[in-house]
Amino acid sequence: MGRTCVEIHEWIEEQVERPIEEWEDRQEERCREERCKWWMLCLNKLFCWLVWVTVKVVRWVVVTVGKWVTRVVCTAINVILDIIGFIVGLILSIPIIGGIIRTVLNWVLEIIWRIVGIFDFILSLAGLRPRKKMYFGVVIPVINDTPLATQAQLQPLVDSVIEIFDRTCNIDARFTGFCETGISPPGGTITVDCGAGGFFADWWLDGSWFEFVTKTCKFTSNWRNVIGYGGEIIGFVVNDIQPGTTNGCSMSGTHNYVTIEGPALRPPALLAHEIGHACLLGHNEDTGNLMNSSTPNIAQPLLTNWQSSVVRSSRHVTYL
Repeated sequence: MGRTCVEIHEWIEEQVERPIEEWEDRQEERCREERCKWWMLCLNKLFCWLVWVTVKVVRWVVVTVGKWVTRVVCTAINVILDIIGFIVGLILSIPIIGGIIRTVLNWVLEIIWRIVGIFDFILSLAGLRPRKKMYFGVVIPVINDTPLATQAQLQPLVDSVIEIFDRTCNIDARFTGFCETGISPPGGTITVDCGAGGFFADWWLDGSWFEFVTKTCKFTSNWRNVIGYGGEIIGFVVNDIQPGTTNGCSMSGTHNYVTIEGPALRPPALLAHEIGHACLLGHNEDTGNLMNSSTPNIAQPLLTNWQSSVVRSSRHVTYL
């Protein structure tokens, strides 16, 4: 079931089913406590229980059928959209031509959604930050039957993303899981250039590999990444990132993915730092800031008001 369908399913449970169940519980308690009125032959108590039973039956039928219909219809629509997104992704995986189109498309979508989110950006600067959400996942390549990192090694980075963006931006960062892929990278290893060379390398075989793995590993995010709104950010574990002093890389709005080195030890905030770049944050000189060029290895790195507002207006951060 696609993530949109899961959200609709959760909304029905939280906003429809749960309130009715709470009312049923209160009604049941009231019926138990209500005193029998003998002059009415206790019909008052009977009527109370009849109301409770009727609502309970109607709720069960309506919610159960509603959830089933929603799941079937929504899932079918999402599968079709994700298949279309996968096909588009295959086209965008074509070396050079696909890479150029992919770069232009990502920046066009970035600009469009930044314009759409300008009002939310202004509200955020003023300190008004309703809850938003952002989806992210991690891909672990398996080369020669050996994963580049273990899930246990990467879990602290995942936990840090969730904590940092919740605390600094009021963003619900939802982790979609780890994906181990055996699709072989070009040349058998993954070395990323985090300079200008890396930008153009993404147009060639390396970029095609990242795009194809993203489309297969995170299939249920395909159509979201095509339209840009709520596109999932994917963290790829790679063998090496150049220059040698760098252990994480992001090409800002150019890609829907960021890269981190494995299996070397990393500061817990590394993935959150690279996701910040993907949301158009630059480096910051404050050593306690998440975006300091030497990713801070502290318990609670910070973001400024401006930085939080920039992140919240990203196409990756949405209400829906």
